[in-house]
Amino acid sequence: MSRIVSSLPGRIRVRDKRLRDQTRLTQLKKELSKITAITALKDDVRTGSVVISFDPSAIEIAALEKHLDIAVDQVLLDRLMLPPITKKQLNRYSKIAMMGSLAVSLALTTSRQKRWRRWHAMTGYLFVASVAAHMIIYRKTLFR
Repeated sequence: MSRIVSSLPGRIRVRDKRLRDQTRLTQLKKELSKITAITALKDDVRTGSVVISFDPSAIEIAALEKHLDIAVDQVLLDRLMLPPITKKQLNRYSKIAMMGSLAVSLALTTSRQKRWRRWHAMTGYLFVASVAAHMIIYRKTLFR
């Protein structure tokens, strides 16, 4: 994923808000220093950017951009993962599952066909599991 915000002959600027962390920026500079065509690196933690000076006769711009994207992706790979679910989000999802499974379970009770009984039971189990998750999240306030 390209984070190149400007490109001139001999100069490229890479910017990402996650590079506002000094350790990541240092790690990126270390990765970029492995590219032989790069002559100078100037970083700015405040903006999360790196200005890269390079010798345009030593490398094609497309190849350099490819190397830059790979280096930035390697440094920021851990931040590309989804953040963990908070208690509030988990509780919201369990409430949605409770309401949805209860509605479907009640709707299935009106069906007189045998094949729908299994679905009625499964949605009932989903409701019970959602209530259990909700109670586990709020166990401290339930037992006061």
